[in-house]
Amino acid sequence: MHKFELPLNERIRRLISLENVFTRLNNQINNMNAFSEFSCFQSYFHMHAVASRADIKIEIVQELDKLITKKKLLSKTKKNLEQIKKLVTAKKDLDKLNVTQGNFFGNDKFLQEIKTASISPSGIVSSDLPRLQLWIQSNSPKTKQNYFIKKIEPYIPIFNSLRTYLEIIRDTIKFESLSSLENGLVSYQLDPAAKHDLIQIQTPQKLNLFPNLTSNKYTINIQFNSTNKAIKLKKPIKFKIGVSHQ
Repeated sequence: MHKFELPLNERIRRLISLENVFTRLNNQINNMNAFSEFSCFQSYFHMHAVASRADIKIEIVQELDKLITKKKLLSKTKKNLEQIKKLVTAKKDLDKLNVTQGNFFGNDKFLQEIKTASISPSGIVSSDLPRLQLWIQSNSPKTKQNYFIKKIEPYIPIFNSLRTYLEIIRDTIKFESLSSLENGLVSYQLDPAAKHDLIQIQTPQKLNLFPNLTSNKYTINIQFNSTNKAIKLKKPIKFKIGVSHQ
């Protein structure tokens, strides 16, 4: 199956984008090899620029508060109580967060030098940075990993709170089977009384199709397309769809 996850509003799109930034950087650190230092630095600068913004912390705290309030109105099942506990813990850790705002690295001349190079047309090139060449040659992959782990450590509460929030949102998704029209179009009706943040779609791998969508409070309109423009959709497409509910 091909699996697609798409946000249904700008707020959730921002949160998923930040989650992706953290996940990508973490994967790069864990798979350190030759030349991966450059991508780690680039991803770190990207993460730092986004996560150090004061409005990000405020937005996530607000979303956690809203979800905690909604969960407390539900039945006191073991699952709901566990999710409330996770949300409260994530919010407490986030409230304690105190990171330097802005995209400047102060007295860390090594990092500032690489950051300045990263925004040049050629990007980070070791031949322009003798100190970086020495750092790459002098440190083992494990030492380099520990360097980046230490750098991202202050921002971990942001990542953990995002992961907790989005996991609980994703947990509300229940899949159902549908078929499109012959031209690949689908109109999916939403419950206007509920809050919908995410849609997940699963399509048969053999079809090699991807969905484009537009949505409002009442309807999600999906258009399936092929990466091969020569292919004409002449039969209904069977797929699975799930939408988050709050």
